[in-house]
Amino acid sequence: MHIKFDSDTLSLITLFSNSTGVIPKDCINLGDKVIFTVPMGEAAISIGRNGETVKLIQKLIGKDITIVEYSDDPVKLLENLLKPIKLVSGYIAIDSNKHKTLEATTASNLNGKKIKLIKFLMERYFNISNINIK
Repeated sequence: MHIKFDSDTLSLITLFSNSTGVIPKDCINLGDKVIFTVPMGEAAISIGRNGETVKLIQKLIGKDITIVEYSDDPVKLLENLLKPIKLVSGYIAIDSNKHKTLEATTASNLNGKKIKLIKFLMERYFNISNINIK
């Protein structure tokens, strides 16, 4: 994963790091929402007790924040993205042309925004453009 950040994104990363003590792996500014991808095991620290840290950052930047724990395993990352929805099953299929497809089954239906986010991050981190979620 090699991602370049602009100065606005670097400012958000610095604010997040200074507020939480956690250095995010990625920051995606979607206009009205900012997604921070943090190392495994760092989400609770990033959120803070009773969500106080996230609330403070949201107030400072005037945008909603989502925190996702990163994983080198695309299925584990999907599981993290789905929370609190349970992942029933998931696997990566590779066809004869080396195209990767993420196949997954969830315990309940997903909304369109969540599916767009999953597709965006799977493409960004793992070059997986085909995703089938049931």
